[in-house]
Amino acid sequence: MNSVDYVYRFDPANPTLKSSPGDALTARATLEEGNRMFARWMASCRDGELTDGGSTYVVPCNALEVGMVRKADQTARQAPFAVVVGCSDARVPTEMLFGQGFNDVFVIRVAGNILGDVCMGSIDFALTALIESVKVVVMLGHSGCGAVTAAVDSYLEPLKFWSKTTSPTLRAILERIFVAVREAANGIHEIWGADASRIPGYRSALIEIAVAINAAQAAFDLRQETERMGRTNVEVLFGVYDLHSYQVCMPVVPGLKAEDQHVGLAPAPHDPAEFIALARQMARLLQLRDPETDTSN
Repeated sequence: MNSVDYVYRFDPANPTLKSSPGDALTARATLEEGNRMFARWMASCRDGELTDGGSTYVVPCNALEVGMVRKADQTARQAPFAVVVGCSDARVPTEMLFGQGFNDVFVIRVAGNILGDVCMGSIDFALTALIESVKVVVMLGHSGCGAVTAAVDSYLEPLKFWSKTTSPTLRAILERIFVAVREAANGIHEIWGADASRIPGYRSALIEIAVAINAAQAAFDLRQETERMGRTNVEVLFGVYDLHSYQVCMPVVPGLKAEDQHVGLAPAPHDPAEFIALARQMARLLQLRDPETDTSN
């Protein structure tokens, strides 16, 4: 039986072999290439066939930075090159899907990847205490997000929002996503027509576009925060992790076959008009998808 292994490795003879990206452009490329590797590995596991990456996918580690090689009184210094704000969904292993290991990524996870006060405080900490190493901040959504799905269903049937099964704390999360849902709905109706809500696949498309808009809007807010803090050397990016292709893309078409060229993080919007353009772009892409295919759950 063939085995397909995902390995974290360090060389004891050269413990600092892995270097951290020196700028935002390199950091972005590192995350994107890591995701390509991860998607190829997942394809090998799923299909039982070896891809061009071979039977083993190796994530190198800087053993000195994570404390594998140290003196008794030493503690590893925290030095991530990326901050990633993602959803709490257990199917989205943040470091792994970017092909990264120990001390590479400062991860903040919250349902729906929304920017609440505690989340923003964590980002502020990273951009203050870890600014020497941090080069990029990434807002990461994912296809079929449960929080976005709940917001879409409440948008389509408002009584669900006020149901006894929807707690006040959950409503607080959904309220932060409603603007993205509304923007997604506007984009679909502009491209699909006035009767868009009656077209098969409407709910699925609304969910996936709202996932992307939600990430884009949060990235827009993050860009404003980094500019306020004077962190001009830190780039803010966003993307969506597709649970089916295992790729981080923007724009994303859920269910699309994995191809290396699909992987890509996008710069945070500079203007809210970019939300509208993204909603329209994704509405066109999803209009071409099989309407009977619903990957929203």
